[in-house]
Amino acid sequence: MATEYYCYPREGFVPEVCTHEGLSLAHAQGTPFWLSEKGDVFIRYANRRWHRRIVDTCARKSYNTRTLNGVIRGKTYPGVTYKGVHYRVHILMALAWIGSIPAGWEVDHLNGDINNWTRDNIRIVTVAENYRCAKLLRIIRKCAIMDKRPDLLPENRSKEELLQIFSKYTFTNPKNID
Repeated sequence: MATEYYCYPREGFVPEVCTHEGLSLAHAQGTPFWLSEKGDVFIRYANRRWHRRIVDTCARKSYNTRTLNGVIRGKTYPGVTYKGVHYRVHILMALAWIGSIPAGWEVDHLNGDINNWTRDNIRIVTVAENYRCAKLLRIIRKCAIMDKRPDLLPENRSKEELLQIFSKYTFTNPKNID
């Protein structure tokens, strides 16, 4: 199982960037990997040779999630394997382009698609915020499918639209309402 990286974010984080094959690559701290903004994974060997790693979308480990109706279903996060250790690509992207992940925080896919780990589609949020946004995305997706409006699906919306929706709708606990 991949090692989880928990360290506090640095102020004014600037990724360590270099270029290769016309791509800007940032180093994922604590790992041997370099990642492009689009999610291409590279490794740099001691002799300065670059090697592109293949992203495994059928990882052996699955992550169980509970759906709205209480059913547990497994979903598999894409990753890369190095020296017998499997690393999830969305975590590597966050380490490379956003900064460190504090304890108790998670990497969120803005549009809910775990196969889209580009720099524009990930962010670091609390566990509660990640759950709240996932709930909202399921509702949006269900409404778009029922109305037969593929343009309203989260995958077809921009980052700004999704962030605006997330900030607009908040779920409150009915027990706390006076």
